[in-house]
Amino acid sequence: MESFSFVFGVAAWVVGLALFVACFAASEVAYRLGRRGSATVGSRKEHYVSVQAMMAALLGLLLAFTVSMAVSRFESRKAAVVDESNAIGTAFLRASLLPEAEQSRTVDLFREYLDLRLEAASPERYRRPTPDLVARQSALQGRLWSVGATAAQNDQQAVTTGLYLQAVNEMIDSAGRRDAALRNHVPESLLFMIFAVALATLAVIGFVSGITPGRSLAASVVLSLVVAVVVFVILDFDRPYRGVIMVSQESMLDLRAFMEAGLPGKVKG
Repeated sequence: MESFSFVFGVAAWVVGLALFVACFAASEVAYRLGRRGSATVGSRKEHYVSVQAMMAALLGLLLAFTVSMAVSRFESRKAAVVDESNAIGTAFLRASLLPEAEQSRTVDLFREYLDLRLEAASPERYRRPTPDLVARQSALQGRLWSVGATAAQNDQQAVTTGLYLQAVNEMIDSAGRRDAALRNHVPESLLFMIFAVALATLAVIGFVSGITPGRSLAASVVLSLVVAVVVFVILDFDRPYRGVIMVSQESMLDLRAFMEAGLPGKVKG
């Protein structure tokens, strides 16, 4: 299931706040160094200004690229939830193709399985899935499969049993795809690169402000804040079941409500 690196184990707002403080501090320290050395810089001012422009462009490119990666992964996780809910729903409906004696068993198993998948998406569970939760999920998948396999052995001419098994197989595959999408984070090395470039860029901007006349403290604060907010958004997009921007479980919840009525055409069990 899920394994978290250092950055993703810390709250997004903490990372954002720490980056804001670090960027502003780097800008202030560099500004004071620039003020002290402004008399000796001379003709090199234009070079520092050029470096400042290039580093700011690099930082903007990195942030834009990483936001795109985070949004793409977020959309993939949303699609994976819908895909899994459709797969579970199809398998649930095809349980009505099984022999009468097996249908009530499968209804209860599907409800329990869906409850487990919803539990696995809770903020407390998805970060640290317990072996018990994983084992129960695998056991339920096996039991749902064995029901169809037993029915197929009892009546090898029944095409309908094969349709049920095909749907259960797709349900299991969709769970694997969803779990894989959950683990597909923005690389932590890229985040560390952004942190380093952001600190270096703010430091260069602060230094250039120190060696040139005029400086806006508010601009330094705003720039540090903007960088921190963008990083916060990146992290929040990449944490699907906690934070401000979360992947909706509405399709799974709608399916759970549908299951309460039992199989279509059957008496509620």
